[in-house]
Amino acid sequence: MGDAGSLATTAAEFGAVAEELGVSVYQVTLAWHLAQADVVIPIPGASKPRSIQDSAAATHVQLTAEHLARLNNA
Repeated sequence: MGDAGSLATTAAEFGAVAEELGVSVYQVTLAWHLAQADVVIPIPGASKPRSIQDSAAATHVQLTAEHLARLNNA
């Protein structure tokens, strides 16, 4: 997928949802991937402790049906 941070500009809806929820675009991206299906397992690439913590925090992001619809259409 590339750099999740760039989603704020290439898929503005990810940035908008992140801002609404007060989390990073990266967390929204991982939460969205996790919500796709029980068989989807995103494998984030992180080399810094802060990135690893951000990835782990994505499991606590609660995306609503509205959020998911907006992200799916982005």
